[in-house]
Order: sequence, then C-alpha cells, then structure tokens
Amino acid sequence: MFAALCLFIAGAAPAAERPTFDPRLGAQLTLDREMTDASGARLTLGKTLNGRPALVIFGYDKCPNLCGVTQQAVASDLKKTSLLPTDYRALFISIDADETPADATAARDEIASAAGPVGLSTWRFLTSSEGAGAALANEAGITFDRRKGIDQFVHPIAIIALTPSGRISQVLPALTFTPRDLELALVEASANKLGSIADHAFLLCAGFDRSKGQYTPAIWAALKVAGLATLLGLGATVLWQTWGRAR
Repeated sequence: MFAALCLFIAGAAPAAERPTFDPRLGAQLTLDREMTDASGARLTLGKTLNGRPALVIFGYDKCPNLCGVTQQAVASDLKKTSLLPTDYRALFISIDADETPADATAARDEIASAAGPVGLSTWRFLTSSEGAGAALANEAGITFDRRKGIDQFVHPIAIIALTPSGRISQVLPALTFTPRDLELALVEASANKLGSIADHAFLLCAGFDRSKGQYTPAIWAALKVAGLATLLGLGATVLWQTWGRAR
C-alpha cells in the first residue's frame, strides 16, 4: 500500500503542475495589484485601465515562442480597427517575477513598428517582482509551469478582453482572431460606449463561436439552419411522393 501511495503521488505531481487555461467570463481581476510599467512607474491594474476597456495578454517578455508573435499580430490588427487608441488599453502582463522594466522596454520596442507611433501609445508592458502578474493570470484562470532547466515558462496564451472595472468580458484564442474580432471585443467590454452604429448593430445579432474564437452573426447561423430544414423537408416530401406512387 505504501509503494502504491508513493507511485500515486509521483504520478499526480506532474499533472498538478501542468499549465491550465480556464478563463471565466465575468471573473473579476483585483484592481489594486501593483505593477511596474516600462518607464519604471508603479501602477495598479485599476490605474492602468483608467476607465478604459482593455485587451490583455499574459506571458513573459523574454518568451522565445508565441508571446512576441501574438503581440505583433494584435498590434498590427488594432491599427486596422476604427477605434481610437486613446479609448482603450492593450496590456502585456509578465508572469515572470524576475523580469524588469528594462525587459518590458525591450518587448515594447519590438512591436513599435507593427503598432505605429499612435498605436504604441495604448500599450502597457507590466512587470512585478512581487508576483502580481502571475497572481492576476491565476485570477484569469491561467496557470503555468516554469521549466528551470531551459529557463522558460510553459503557459497558455490568449487575448482577454477586460471591462473598465477589470471583469473578463471575452476571450479570443491567440492567432485566430481578426481585426474585427478585436474591435468587437473592445466594444463589448466597453458596454457599447465605444464603436460605431454598425458595430452595435452587429453585436445585437451576433454570437461568439467558441469553436472558432470569432464573432459570428447569429442570424446567419439561423438562416443556415432554416435552409437545411427546408432542404430536408423538401427531400422528405419527394421521397414520400415517390414511395406513394410506387405503391
């Protein structure tokens, strides 16, 4: 029994350390967690949002994998929306307590070309030696695993839309979004304070397809279902008439 218990513990430990991704819509992130931006200024999450909706990416500045690619894609696509950069925030929050404002500055410089001067003004790269970034990631339903042997983190990555009060309003999978998805996520997070009349009208008849990670007009889906039902009905009618004649 003792040997079996040891084997169970040994097998369970790695599973417990596996990164997880379980964001809950409506979950509240702690607004008074303090972090440091690329300039070295100390800011809480609430102060950083400053009454604006935001797109948030959790990762780390020295990531050699998807973090930088996702930042570049978001920065580039935000330029293609109709929203003003002054009306929202784009946040990259480091989960690595060892990273510094210098690392944040280097990461910020990497997206400068993709974002453009105006777009870059909306970005905030935040670090925390006290682990505030990691704590916020956990509140958002993200856990991660630090592989010290290769000095890297294994972690999920996505774009999380936050309301001005710090609640999760939508989650977009990394690298499958479109500029339209980013715009609608921010409009939705702002409680329709941002966006055009067309955006608001679209959201009224749109749903979010989690299988694709995109906004899809619900009316289009309804029309497809109605069309399929019509075809099935016609097919059944033809079969019934054919069968009746055969008799």
